[in-house]
Amino acid sequence: MALWKIAVKNSGTFNGVRIEKGMSVEYVTISTTPPLSALSQNKDKIAQLFMNKYGIDLNKAGLVNTGRLSCEKIG
Repeated sequence: MALWKIAVKNSGTFNGVRIEKGMSVEYVTISTTPPLSALSQNKDKIAQLFMNKYGIDLNKAGLVNTGRLSCEKIG
């Protein structure tokens, strides 16, 4: 198992969704593959974590991608 920190790289407003640099969530995976490299499997879960923590819909804004999010292994 691995623990990842997924964070917003840059601030901005996209499709009416405001994000701030540094917003982050923690994501646990059973493999050591970074969640952003297996995005098709993890996209909805990552978006749901941001919705739960911040109340923002990253899927609506089209922001669940490696251009807008960074991924760092923390555990």
